[in-house]
Amino acid sequence: MTSPTSPPKLDKYSKENPWYYKDLTSHLAHDSRKLLEEYSHIPPEDIDAHVYKMRNVLWTHAPYPCIGEFKFLTLNLPKHPKYTHLLSLLQPSPAALGPYLLDLGCCVAQELRSLAHAGIPSTNLFGSDLNPSYLTTSYQLFNDASTFHGTLVPANIFSPTLFDSAFKGWEKKFKVVHAGLFLHLFNREQQVDVCERIVKLLREEVGSLFLGEMVGCAGGGERGPKASKFWGKGEERRQFLHDEDSFAKLWEHVAEVTGTKGKWKVESRFKERANGEGDGNGGSKGCAFFTGEGIGWITFSAERVE
Repeated sequence: MTSPTSPPKLDKYSKENPWYYKDLTSHLAHDSRKLLEEYSHIPPEDIDAHVYKMRNVLWTHAPYPCIGEFKFLTLNLPKHPKYTHLLSLLQPSPAALGPYLLDLGCCVAQELRSLAHAGIPSTNLFGSDLNPSYLTTSYQLFNDASTFHGTLVPANIFSPTLFDSAFKGWEKKFKVVHAGLFLHLFNREQQVDVCERIVKLLREEVGSLFLGEMVGCAGGGERGPKASKFWGKGEERRQFLHDEDSFAKLWEHVAEVTGTKGKWKVESRFKERANGEGDGNGGSKGCAFFTGEGIGWITFSAERVE
């Protein structure tokens, strides 16, 4: 008698993975189309073909689920509860340089392009991503090589020489640090490490702000490797997903280890995803990579209050 066998895991570059969406129709939000039309000056009738073409280019560089699901064009910041406050923080002052914003794990820096379109000087906008090709390809995606003057830097946030190399001169530089669809890639210990570095990047003054959004999970906790293959050999990892309580505890621990306990106002909103419901960002009918009971969407912020 033979035992049933599991279907073979797909190579992460395979376009048969469930997170490689074949149809763009329901996965590109109105605000993303508007950005490509108004900021990038792409004719409306050409947008779909342009997005398909650029998605295939990005997929060959690094086939993350956010690429397959067209989330590299999703604009989460304008939907964040702190967005209006964020815009006020980023208004330039004639008396000083900045204020500056850093987008960690910025992918193709779509949020930075959205901020530039909203009137924030692009010279005050910084982005970093592990994949240099995402950053270089972003100029072709947004058709702005001659008009976007932000700083895009490839970097590994865990590098022991980060502040002596890619982030040299960036300590205490930023009024705002944003991390979208980023922290949920790591386990809790790694998240603490990332957040310690974020505190180091932020200005030591009232109003400095860390904010973002990510996939969350009711009750908080680690999720193991998925049945479908994504991580390569030796890469499979456990990822810690948060709800309001677990994120508050994470930042409480970060404040303790950075000597900033009592200096932050922490807020978050978690919404569990119902069956068939989107991830809360308005640009997708669902997330094929993160699935299971209790999965949802969390927005968060930690603002310096003293």
